[in-house]
Amino acid sequence: MSRISLQKVYKSFQKNLYVISDFDLEIFNDEFLVIVGPSGSGKTTTLRMIAGLEELSDGKLYIDDHLQNDEDPSTRHLSFVFQNYALLPHLTIYENIAFGLLNLKLSELERRKKVEDIARKLSLLEKLGSYPNQLSGGQRQRVALARALVDQEKLILFDEPLSNLDALLRSEMRSELLKLQRMFQTTCVYVTHDQVEAMAMASRIVLMMEGKIVQVGTPYQMYHDPAHLDTSLFIGLPEANLITVTIKDQRIYVDDQEIALNDETKLLIQKNQLSKALITIRPKALRVHHQFKDILTKGKLVAVENFGVSKLLHIEAFNQTFRAEVDQDFIEQDDLYLDFTGETYLFNEDKKRIRENQFQELIFEALPVLVEELQVIRELINYGYHISYDDKKANVLYNKKNHTYQLKMNEKIYDLKNLQDILNILSYRK
Repeated sequence: MSRISLQKVYKSFQKNLYVISDFDLEIFNDEFLVIVGPSGSGKTTTLRMIAGLEELSDGKLYIDDHLQNDEDPSTRHLSFVFQNYALLPHLTIYENIAFGLLNLKLSELERRKKVEDIARKLSLLEKLGSYPNQLSGGQRQRVALARALVDQEKLILFDEPLSNLDALLRSEMRSELLKLQRMFQTTCVYVTHDQVEAMAMASRIVLMMEGKIVQVGTPYQMYHDPAHLDTSLFIGLPEANLITVTIKDQRIYVDDQEIALNDETKLLIQKNQLSKALITIRPKALRVHHQFKDILTKGKLVAVENFGVSKLLHIEAFNQTFRAEVDQDFIEQDDLYLDFTGETYLFNEDKKRIRENQFQELIFEALPVLVEELQVIRELINYGYHISYDDKKANVLYNKKNHTYQLKMNEKIYDLKNLQDILNILSYRK
């Protein structure tokens, strides 16, 4: 397993034009971290900097506490799985897998044993004498994985490895990758533009846009507690609905039409004295009725998508189209009425989330001494938390007897097996 630390990293291919900027991230031992984002967001460039295939323009990159900025890629003890498999067509499957052992001084017997062992685990043993063009896309992807795993490096980088496969094969390979990661206890950094892959595979997700980190968190946090408008819109299918509202005399309007929201959102708007705000509501939370009531907004049905157990209705209102997910037996009609009082997320004009509780200070009894714990401290700072040390006011307590931690937050107590578990509780605050 490997630990990675990226500190204030910048990358530029042209002077003063940065494709990666102000990038701070800690990647932990045995983590399956997924970097997700649209094309051009800087995902692959970040991965290539970790691999040493691209130089950092500024900042520091550490792997297992060793500065890597000027180190050759061959010394970084990692494997790289490319999007297009990168198999050598003139070599057999055995020779392609064995290619990953070239840097190791092994006898032919040792090499064959390693290749056959990994081929057996990936159901490729019978294909070792074949050539890449004789294999299916899924089999070729498994060969690329076998080549990456055969030398048993503890860090593997994946650059959209499943994008060339069909939907069924992608699903099978996702579960296969997770099994392999647990089996080999590797640290994995996985790049994709597919949020379904990210949500299904990641222990944590990094959402990138325009070369910057938008938010980091568990799949649950990214979906249920977005810190930024872009997170709310990018994570989750079908995509969330976006509404721009104005507030006058404590009434909420969209295009000069009054709209009813839930009490929690209205209270947040009042507390923060907002005159304008951005609101997202997921299709599942947008309720649809057949008859008018006081709090409802009239809309026009324009399209329907059927998904077997549910339908996605496209309804025009406020001069835009809203998506609402309903049961399959919902009766369609031209005029429908929308209820916006379900769960919503509120953002200011800078796209930052407005929450009820902005808990941001962590007070430790004393500075942790283990390198793994210090890495968690750095990531908590990256998340936007203020860290201080005071044994009398501490809300993060260490139990010396059983080497566990306890977090006191909002009158709740959370028991942590290790300090890294705190990241499953505390959401991104930047």
